[in-house]
Amino acid sequence: MRGLAVVVGFLAATAAAHAQTPEPAVVKAPAPPAPPEPNPWAAPAKLPEVKAPEVKVPDYFGPAVSQPFNEKSLFPNPVKLDVPPPGPPTTQPPAGLLPPPDAGPPVVIPDGSLPTAPPPRKWRGGFEFGLNGADGNSDILSLRLGTTFDAKVERNALHVNALYTLSRQDGSTRQNQAILNVRDEILFPGSPWSVFSAVQVEYDEFRSYDLRAGAYAGMSYRWLKTDTTLFKTRLGAGAVREIDTDNNGPADRWVPEAVIGGDFNHRLNDRQSFLSGLDVFPNLSQLGQYRVRARVGYEIVLNPERGMVLRLGVQDRYDTSPGNAKRNDLNYFTTLLFRF
Repeated sequence: MRGLAVVVGFLAATAAAHAQTPEPAVVKAPAPPAPPEPNPWAAPAKLPEVKAPEVKVPDYFGPAVSQPFNEKSLFPNPVKLDVPPPGPPTTQPPAGLLPPPDAGPPVVIPDGSLPTAPPPRKWRGGFEFGLNGADGNSDILSLRLGTTFDAKVERNALHVNALYTLSRQDGSTRQNQAILNVRDEILFPGSPWSVFSAVQVEYDEFRSYDLRAGAYAGMSYRWLKTDTTLFKTRLGAGAVREIDTDNNGPADRWVPEAVIGGDFNHRLNDRQSFLSGLDVFPNLSQLGQYRVRARVGYEIVLNPERGMVLRLGVQDRYDTSPGNAKRNDLNYFTTLLFRF
């Protein structure tokens, strides 16, 4: 009981001590000073509001597997190229200035594009010549003249070429030849077949029949035709008139002949081309008798603006019955060709 009394007395003394302790004084903080009045002349400028653009990040892993593979999915916003402009473009002269007196009417292009390329030419031709000579211990003159003409439309093609060769040495004529070829073809659009008619006239001073004139007709077939290559063959028949203009050789006669021939042309590039042609004329009245006319040429364009071409070639004429002359007559040449 004595210990309980001691505890009760201690608690009572502690309570009395707390009751006598004074409460702390309350200190009031001073009020903050009032903000200064805004100066309208020193106010900062207000920046415009900028909105961040919406950027769509592409899908680097490709479209979804379920997306259909068609034109609309690949090109959702196609560009329309065939839509004409709202109106033809017009350019007004500066204010106060008049157009030139010789100015023609304005060129109006409906679709706004560049003018179309001109149509291909329907004909073209050329003139070639070559000259070689010497004067002194030897008097030599060699002359070669030629011309070509080609015309083509949808259903017809015409080819003409002529050549003259003259060689003189020490006042004596060594070679005097001329040949003319004319071939007209009736074309069938969309078909490699065509019908041709041809005329050939030859002159050779040193053959028994110095003049030949023949006419032929037949069919032609085009095996290959591209922008750079042409290969075609022909087969026909006709007759040739062999004439001795000096009247001191065999009598003039008609000879039935067939014609078997072809052409192969290839353009290597814009400045180089290869040309070739072959015609065989078998004698239908005497088997084993025939004539051959072959030509090969290589062309190099020297000046495309002026149509200047360097031509190197070989021409061969073979006849199984030439009379007193040799059977084979080979000419190789270098000429300058001007196309028009």
